Amino acid sequence: MTSNTVTELAEAFGVTRQAINNRVKKLEEEYLSKNDRGVTVVNEAGIEILEQHYGKKILELEPDIKKNSQVEQVDFEQLITQLLADKNLEIARLSEQISIKDGQIAEKDKQLDQQQQLTAKALTEREQTLIELADEKSKGFFTRLFKK
Repeated sequence: MTSNTVTELAEAFGVTRQAINNRVKKLEEEYLSKNDRGVTVVNEAGIEILEQHYGKKILELEPDIKKNSQVEQVDFEQLITQLLADKNLEIARLSEQISIKDGQIAEKDKQLDQQQQLTAKALTEREQTLIELADEKSKGFFTRLFKK
């Protein structure tokens, strides 16, 4: 025998808890009882009266709801498995991209180091040239002319 609480009935009929509660208060005592927690529940006969009022069958749907719940549970597990697989693929793809970027950064570091070495060499050569020019200027005209 099926008994449902006001909250369960509200969910099943798709109405607010207050609306079902007001309707349940109008039912005769023979359709109501208390569950082991002391909560008011409506028996099958009372549910049938509510079904007539709301124009919706819920008693026949209960086995289907349980069946659908199991199907949804399986679908949910498959969905989680698929999502995890997709995330793992995404992580692998991102790891590969990170490896590629690490290689590119290493290559850029190498190029930067080479550029710095070339710049240092060019500055040294420039300084040496400036020193040689200063030496040439300090020599007299004839010394520069005959390079002695």
